[in-house]
Amino acid sequence: MSAGSSLPYRLRPNKAVDRELFLSLLTRLAATLSLEKYHYVGLGGPFLEDFRLVHARLGISRMTCVESESEVHKRQIFNRPIASIECVHSTLENYLDNHELETPTIVWFDFTEPKGITAQIERFSQTVGVVPIGSLLRVTLNGNPESLGRPQSDEISVEIDGEASGDRTQKPTIHEWRLARFKNRLGALFPNNLPADGMTQKNYGQSLLRVLKLAVDKETLSFRDRRIVWALATHYKDGQAMVTAALVVCAPDDTSVERLVKEWEYHSTPENPHRLDLPALSTLERLTMESNDDVQGKLGFELPASDMGVDPFAVFKRFYRIYPHFSRVEL
Repeated sequence: MSAGSSLPYRLRPNKAVDRELFLSLLTRLAATLSLEKYHYVGLGGPFLEDFRLVHARLGISRMTCVESESEVHKRQIFNRPIASIECVHSTLENYLDNHELETPTIVWFDFTEPKGITAQIERFSQTVGVVPIGSLLRVTLNGNPESLGRPQSDEISVEIDGEASGDRTQKPTIHEWRLARFKNRLGALFPNNLPADGMTQKNYGQSLLRVLKLAVDKETLSFRDRRIVWALATHYKDGQAMVTAALVVCAPDDTSVERLVKEWEYHSTPENPHRLDLPALSTLERLTMESNDDVQGKLGFELPASDMGVDPFAVFKRFYRIYPHFSRVEL
């Protein structure tokens, strides 16, 4: 578990919105799939907040929290909010390799470290073929293009506002340099015709999701007893850029889940993920934006621009119902 993954949700509002979207998806599918009978497997961090919410919203009792770091595992046992949560000291990969999933399962692969991105994508796609029909799989991947490395200043050419340095024909730009690193890291998973523009802060997450979808689609071709319904994809940034994707493993002739998913207001796919970069607001600003149609006219000022290329007013309007509001409570 990375240090960033242990930060409280009040310091990661976009991740909090992402989590609420996933819980909303599960709630929508709960009655049709009888999710209360499912087995939930994932990483919980030291406080197991995701497990608490999954149990509270869905009534799932059979839950397994897997943690590889010894001290975090001890904290999980101490902080366990529900007695039925099984805390296992292992990696998620080893746990899945050594336990046969006999009933439909919700598995959340929370890969926050950028190293091993190829193995992470391969592991997620391979799991599609081994879980029982009806299972839900979700993955989180590090979406920071800087994780591909930093070139020396004399290794690249520079482009600013359309103007290029004199060595442009001999040296790559930083995005071209990162694209070469990305291709080398992915190997056979690297998609055709991926442009260097896919290595920018704005687009790198979607490039990762494209790779993920191609890997899952390829894996699914090997199985006739199942098909994939993509349900949710997000790209968010709370200091560290991340991407997520969630899918349902369905029987070939099952259309009920696909219909439920596609009619859901927050349905999104790896090709078109939700970009979550909500503005930081005061309580007065938030209440004003929630209660007025002409928000910009009422506020009388612009909100800071988003690094992810989203309109802060539009993204708030889209997700205001699940926008987190944290308050201090004296105990």
